[in-house]
Amino acid sequence: MTDDSKQIKSVLLIDDDDVVNTLHSIILRQSGLVEKIQSVLSGSEALAILSACEKDQRWPSIIFVDINMPGMNGWEFIECFNEKFVANKHKCKVCLLSSSLDPCDKEKAEQSELVDFYFSKPLVPENVKTVCKELSVSI
Repeated sequence: MTDDSKQIKSVLLIDDDDVVNTLHSIILRQSGLVEKIQSVLSGSEALAILSACEKDQRWPSIIFVDINMPGMNGWEFIECFNEKFVANKHKCKVCLLSSSLDPCDKEKAEQSELVDFYFSKPLVPENVKTVCKELSVSI
């Protein structure tokens, strides 16, 4: 990609598995569509990052969050996000990622006003392109 203004400025990955975060970071980097990738291992870490982002006015364009995590799961993260950061929701796309085959998760995601996309793990380049199209990024 030659026009940096068309890149996604920042992506936040939230997954309790560091190997998955690394894999997803590689996929995002290889897409050539993302400028900065930050990953955390828990929903509570992500909330702290988002608090800092809000103060610095550097909100991520995309948030990928795993549904099944210990401590705070993806749905609990979404609830906290709604309570603390709903005013910033228009600045980003929230994407749930799951290795679960439970159709209830997908249905719940489709019904949520805070969730823009639901993808099966692992993240694949086509998913990245789908989200980028929604953000009007040239692919």
